[in-house]
Amino acid sequence: MTSDDAARTRVSRRTVLRGAAATGFLGAVGAAGALAGSPAAAAPDPGATAIVIGSGFGGAVAALRLGEAGITTTVFERGRRWPIRADGTTFATMTAPDGRASWFSGRAGVDSRLAVPVERYPGLQDRIVGNGVEAVYGAGVGGGSLAFGAFLPQPRAQDFRHVFPGAVDYAELDRTYYPRAKKMLGAAPLPDDILAHPRYVGARTWLDVLKRYGPDDVAFFDYAIDWDIVRQEIAGTRTPSIINGELTYGVNSGAKNSVDHNYLPAAEATGHVTVKPMHEVYRIRPRSRRPGFEVTVRVIDDAHRTVRTVRQEADYLFLAAGSFHTTAMLVGARARGELPGLSPRVGEGFGTNGDFLAIRLNPSDETGPVQGGPGYARMYEDDLPGGPVSIVYQATPLPAPMGEAATTHLVQAHTDERGTIDYRRSTGTAVLNYPHPAQSSRLDRRAVAFLDRFHQRTEGRFGRPASGVPVYSRATGFGSGSTYHGLGGVVMGSAASHYGEVKGYSNLFVMDGSLLPGAVGLVNPALTITAMAERNMDHFLATR
Repeated sequence: MTSDDAARTRVSRRTVLRGAAATGFLGAVGAAGALAGSPAAAAPDPGATAIVIGSGFGGAVAALRLGEAGITTTVFERGRRWPIRADGTTFATMTAPDGRASWFSGRAGVDSRLAVPVERYPGLQDRIVGNGVEAVYGAGVGGGSLAFGAFLPQPRAQDFRHVFPGAVDYAELDRTYYPRAKKMLGAAPLPDDILAHPRYVGARTWLDVLKRYGPDDVAFFDYAIDWDIVRQEIAGTRTPSIINGELTYGVNSGAKNSVDHNYLPAAEATGHVTVKPMHEVYRIRPRSRRPGFEVTVRVIDDAHRTVRTVRQEADYLFLAAGSFHTTAMLVGARARGELPGLSPRVGEGFGTNGDFLAIRLNPSDETGPVQGGPGYARMYEDDLPGGPVSIVYQATPLPAPMGEAATTHLVQAHTDERGTIDYRRSTGTAVLNYPHPAQSSRLDRRAVAFLDRFHQRTEGRFGRPASGVPVYSRATGFGSGSTYHGLGGVVMGSAASHYGEVKGYSNLFVMDGSLLPGAVGLVNPALTITAMAERNMDHFLATR
């Protein structure tokens, strides 16, 4: 990528606001603010200031609600902006990955062991290679919402309560905060006309597979997708993205409702919020004169060189850099004596959301030469030893005609297996430790047993043992060896309050997946992270 290419993709704050207004997002924000319990009516402290680190789901919620309350807020985001280009080339693709796919690593791929060399660049995905697991995060204005698969399922009450402490009221989330988050993210189900399109034969036949399995609970859920733009993809007036299953490195048509399309433009439109991309925070400390915090920030360029270093202070500090990076900042600050009062529990409770990724090779059902995305229909199996398991179909972004070769599925199960995020003094960096190898992992045993059962009931008993064969080896990037859903590290009720205030320090909060207890309950976590941030910001604004 040349410097001219990078320059063409930059966008000004004014352009973002103009685009948001043109697409009606600011009107949606006004409607959301009118919901019961909205923080928009809270009276601001005169002259109050806040810093938000990270601009994904939790950081974007915090920025908007702080801005609506009149609190002068700076959002520091280490990544760049990713405005959708008219020529449909904003992001890299699975079939042609380049530096835009990877955060300064020089390699891009679904797994570090299968990655290909690319140029070093402030790309979209940051892959943390830990001891025992790899965790993927988004980098850029929009954070993880740029890289997630656009699934917005809400967990069942029983699964949520299995994971979360009793102090978190599922009924309140169901009544107020899940609907608010869905409205802001433009959540919508897969429309019938798109489901009927030839690109979506794999989604339709997935229902046939589930019928062969048996009469278990099948749930249909919403997506953060603008389906009108997908219709334009089908019509040939937008770059094919969703209809090709391309979501991993971003959506070039602009159909994904990532938070840089809704929450963040609305936050900037309040006039109280400034988003600063390519600003990498590396120090946090209490300020000396009065309550509040000071952060030290590197302003970086496209080669990851430090352009300059800046310091900024604020009354309130909200961490939302993703579970690993939020926790890493805190364990580093504790180890260096900058935040010595942090709980020793900071760094504990990292979980993979019970994720277990598998493919089904040589499916007997038609899937089409190209699989339209994002995916479809989650089935719950509630009658297994050890507790329930879920499985969902995810479109496999393979070029034609390879879409017929395999389907991808995310299996999720309850597990108490957790890891830690620790500070390594010898290198001055944090490291992810997840001591649950495949041969001894309870999650792996349960997921493998379920997949074997699934294969027997959907293919084997019909005389097709060579069809739909499950593959889940960690050596190929599947199984439980990697996750896009790393959660925990500053867990509520342990290292932080149930509303995200970090124990040991007033006015210091976590608002991202680091607060959640390693899982959300057998579904993808994006909606729950967003809804919990809405809940926690309501509490902050009502009690400060």
